[in-house]
Amino acid sequence: MSAARSFSTGARHYRRTRPVPTGPPPRSNRRTWIAVLGIGAAILASVTALSVGSFVLSTFGSVPPQSSAGGIPNAPPGVFFVEASAVIVNATSTPAAGQCAASNLGTPTSPTLLTNGVTTGLCMSHQVGGFAAADTMYTLEISWTSAAANATMFKLQVSIDVTPSANDLSLTSYVNTSATISTSESAVYALDMTESGDTSVTGFSTLVTQL
Repeated sequence: MSAARSFSTGARHYRRTRPVPTGPPPRSNRRTWIAVLGIGAAILASVTALSVGSFVLSTFGSVPPQSSAGGIPNAPPGVFFVEASAVIVNATSTPAAGQCAASNLGTPTSPTLLTNGVTTGLCMSHQVGGFAAADTMYTLEISWTSAAANATMFKLQVSIDVTPSANDLSLTSYVNTSATISTSESAVYALDMTESGDTSVTGFSTLVTQL
């Protein structure tokens, strides 16, 4: 829209020029923005209050998708999402070839114990003989640092969407941090995609709750 407009009165024509504003917006606009920001802050405060002690992670892509982050808002203290990636199973991978012959996701009465300075492999899928070398597995890694609660149970709810969608999975796991976390300890959740017949990962979500 032009900054100038014309109007007619009788046979004469007048042109009124509207100067381009250079100062701050009118007070009414500022009040509107202040109100909007106030509402946004209130909503964020409500979300934070509802999600204390938990956080959600997600990414999308095809094999091998990669994602990393140093930390997630509203995470329990000292808990971090490290990465999600596709890995070839081998003798030194986590889990390694031959591991995951049985599920080790833990239960509320018998959580999987984490170890300071160690990365523990957790089996989202398992098979007789464990994961085979050269299989492709999809892993999600979560780390607990020295700022995390010692000797404390955490509940992890993990969902992974794959192709074909009939193989989508959703599971709940329980882990317990060690008595003293002097450095850090990690849990790597692994799905053997080759054994499961999955061709890609289309998304995942992980909810971590300190109990």
